[in-house]
Amino acid sequence: MAYFFFIVAIVLTGPTAGLTVLAAENQSHSTKATDDRGGSEPAVAGSHSTFEKAGSDFARDMSATTDAAPPRASRSRPAWVDQGAERVGSEYRLPVAIGPYASPLECEARLPAAVEAAIDDYVELILGPEARGRVKFPWSFVVTNLLRERYMESRLFQLTSTQQREMHTLHVLLTFDHNANQYLRQIWRFTQGTMNLVRFGTFFGIAVWTLAVVWGYLRLDLTFGGRYRLPLGAAAGLLLVLPWIILAILPLR
Repeated sequence: MAYFFFIVAIVLTGPTAGLTVLAAENQSHSTKATDDRGGSEPAVAGSHSTFEKAGSDFARDMSATTDAAPPRASRSRPAWVDQGAERVGSEYRLPVAIGPYASPLECEARLPAAVEAAIDDYVELILGPEARGRVKFPWSFVVTNLLRERYMESRLFQLTSTQQREMHTLHVLLTFDHNANQYLRQIWRFTQGTMNLVRFGTFFGIAVWTLAVVWGYLRLDLTFGGRYRLPLGAAAGLLLVLPWIILAILPLR
């Protein structure tokens, strides 16, 4: 359109007027383009402010959620940790402490030995001193039926005047109910039967050994016509005493 007016102006008034019309038309187009850019910039600025507001609201909500979340609470110390062995109803409860040690793994490694010693104390209480150390529960039975609760305690210990260290103590609660006591007595009866069988076999073997030594002595004495009776008698006596010496060193259990 601008070029059409330019040509008309040249035809009617001459070249100078045509250039004037073209310059005015170009200026009007430049002003319109500037106005369009100015109108779009507030829209873009408004969109940026909207995103900034949404981001600040989201950050504020996340901060409030984080502040409202409670810290993780550590497990409280059970009451049975500070109690001694006691009977509660039909159960006998026996707390056992393993530690303090430098790491929880050390406590776990010493758990079987500590539990076995505690079971020996209970066996002596129920069955008498003779049964102590002779009744052994399978570890699977201990874990499934006797080991009721466990608690790992961690606290600082004063090693020196200027040095502290965190140490760990493993507390376990053993419970012996009617079924455990029945199983205990069943094991003890089986153990007693085995011990009696071992005793019978031992003394039977000693009797056979004695007869063999006496027979050998008489046979040799007869063979040599009594010429070596004294040394043969000393050797036979030593062989007869030998089993009893072994029993004195390694007593039957």
